[in-house]
Amino acid sequence: MKFDVAIIGAGITGSSIAFELSKYKLDVVLIEKENDVSLCTTKANSGIVHAGYDPKPGTKMAELNVYGSKHYKKLAEDLNFHYKQIGSLVIGRDEDKALIEELYKRGIANGVEELSILNKEEIHELEPSLASDISVALLAKTAAIVSPWEVCIAMAETAVKNGVTLLLNNEVKDINKKEDVFIIDTSKETIEARYVINAAGCHADDIYNTVLLKGKKAADYFDITPSKGEYYLLDKAQGKLVNHVIFQTPSKVGKGVLVSQTVHGNLIVGPNASTDVRDKDDVSTKAEALAFVREKAVLSVPSINFRENIRNFSGERATIAGLDDFVIGESKEVKNFINFAGIKSPGLSCAPSFGVEAIKILSELGLSLEKKDDFVL
Repeated sequence: MKFDVAIIGAGITGSSIAFELSKYKLDVVLIEKENDVSLCTTKANSGIVHAGYDPKPGTKMAELNVYGSKHYKKLAEDLNFHYKQIGSLVIGRDEDKALIEELYKRGIANGVEELSILNKEEIHELEPSLASDISVALLAKTAAIVSPWEVCIAMAETAVKNGVTLLLNNEVKDINKKEDVFIIDTSKETIEARYVINAAGCHADDIYNTVLLKGKKAADYFDITPSKGEYYLLDKAQGKLVNHVIFQTPSKVGKGVLVSQTVHGNLIVGPNASTDVRDKDDVSTKAEALAFVREKAVLSVPSINFRENIRNFSGERATIAGLDDFVIGESKEVKNFINFAGIKSPGLSCAPSFGVEAIKILSELGLSLEKKDDFVL
């Protein structure tokens, strides 16, 4: 099978790229090792569309987050998936005021709209269930919630409807480049493509290893060291406990344990951030990790009734040690091989922007791009 572009990985990143490419007169294949799209990092996600105040100004993460957040509502209308713009609060105590002011300044620098810092009275008027000693908060009105797998499925289905070939249960085993063509051997097929987009999540470095020249390895350029996050999903009886996405003030290991409604009316609580991950596909849960989530969550919302828990789950983030940004662009070592790697939070928030970014890169690499007249939603 011969294609213009092969996308490896059908999570939110790969599916969003496939969706955007399906608007053009291209032969595109989306390759996934699982038996459906969205089954790895994407499905085990908090479901938050971040406003964009957290990434450092000037990073690719900041640029794509803000663009994605602004375009999510229109995407939800076009593809008919659940979306609720409920806003978010980063809450803190007196000692956290300086950090919250820094997040506000960062958000303004990133171009985030409708940001404000609230005092104690304003906070508790909006969120009566918060701990009584919460005295300062950053309100981001543009933050929203979605169902991650709904977004991914909607994008993948629309891409297929518009001619993209989806290959499930096809694990990439080897990639070789012969002149200007990549030969991709999967567990079932041999595929030829002029361009390859590596969107393989926690396995993006493994995929990169398959195509690098002998003597080179992906770890020399980026090394995925997953971080596991574990969650509680509570019954809808707890769903009205908060009105916004409630974040704690962030630390070096992440945005803290959040408490939020889901688009279906449940309450989601989590995650932790475990870096002791030896298996990139390990989505087990541990009692001590869940105990940590509970301990931290009640510092925000003391009245959460964890007896209303209906399930626990975990997911792994594709973290790159020492880098607080995405790795996006053509490989310097392999021409026409494009990495979308290290896509951790706010990756879901960037879904509307990943495809646009891919189009930009492919155009710069010389791929002829002509829009279809018969694209359908």
